[in-house]
Amino acid sequence: MKMCQAFADAGHEVALSGWANPGNGADPVAFNGLRGGFRVRLTPLGPAFDNPFARRLQVTGASLAVKTRQLIEEMAPDLVYSRLTVGELLCVPRRIPIIYEMHSLRPLRGGVIERTAFKILVRRKTVRRIVSTTEALKVSLETELPDVEVVVARLSAEPPLAIPADQLRAFRERHLQGRQFAWHVGYTGQLDTTGLRGTQVICDVAAEMPDVAFHVVGGEPAVVVDWRQHARRAGGHGNIFFYGYHPPPEMPLFLGCFDVVLAPLQYRPSRRAPQGQGMSPLKIAQYLSYGKAIVASEVPAHRELMRDAETARLVDPADVDAWVRAIRLLLDNDALRETMGGAGRAFYDAELTPDRRVKTVLAGL
Repeated sequence: MKMCQAFADAGHEVALSGWANPGNGADPVAFNGLRGGFRVRLTPLGPAFDNPFARRLQVTGASLAVKTRQLIEEMAPDLVYSRLTVGELLCVPRRIPIIYEMHSLRPLRGGVIERTAFKILVRRKTVRRIVSTTEALKVSLETELPDVEVVVARLSAEPPLAIPADQLRAFRERHLQGRQFAWHVGYTGQLDTTGLRGTQVICDVAAEMPDVAFHVVGGEPAVVVDWRQHARRAGGHGNIFFYGYHPPPEMPLFLGCFDVVLAPLQYRPSRRAPQGQGMSPLKIAQYLSYGKAIVASEVPAHRELMRDAETARLVDPADVDAWVRAIRLLLDNDALRETMGGAGRAFYDAELTPDRRVKTVLAGL
């Protein structure tokens, strides 16, 4: 959705094809806090498709591929840009140029059929270039696909909003838990129960810092319940608060309440992601855009985006004591927080705006 907005803002005519939950009913543009100016073609995802059996047989993906083909035939675009599935890639007419975005080596590390089909399709379709989100992934892709141009276009974030003080104060009073604490440390993003997102690290750090409130914004309801119960069973100091999912327009308001923000992604390499799973960190660009002081795990993708002691404090992903020291250092030094936040905002302005990403994606075309 945000790339559609970025392309539209740059003056292009844009149409998006995808699935929709028929029970939602929300306008997807407003729901994501965007301005619009592009078409959205959503196909309701009914019971026939939204079930494990249909997904296992690839019925859902095949149906979306057909819908995408219909949109392409109707719109006759100059370019198709997407993280296409193999089925969708198959349905793109050969005459239409493609820019294909990849966040991992997934289609190149699947079964023999998927891997072979993907390589054949990339050669037979008019793939103008592949977009990678990190330099490390670019190197791997160039090895696997030597005949295709690969460019790095780091994930961007919408320009930060200026939030009036009275609006932020009202939001804090209405939504922020633990307001009696002097310091507030936050995390926004996905949650899991596998340990990849580092939620356990946040819980452990909160237990070591009883005078600080920790806020975790994001996660599916069942996962949030699991972590909330885990934190309660672990005892602690009642200083960690789980909010569950909140829509994108509320993220700037939450960030405005936090003194320090966390990115505790753990290092988990795999065949599909040799540099680590989850290495397309969506939240970092937004953290930087709002000039927040960041403590992040020292993993390859974070090292590409942030410089230790300059735009963030990078620490050993699993070393709880290191996390505590880094957070305490920032909380105890107002000038350091402001300097680091300012450096992060400057990097965002130079490298991570949607306009910059669009120019990188389309450069030379």
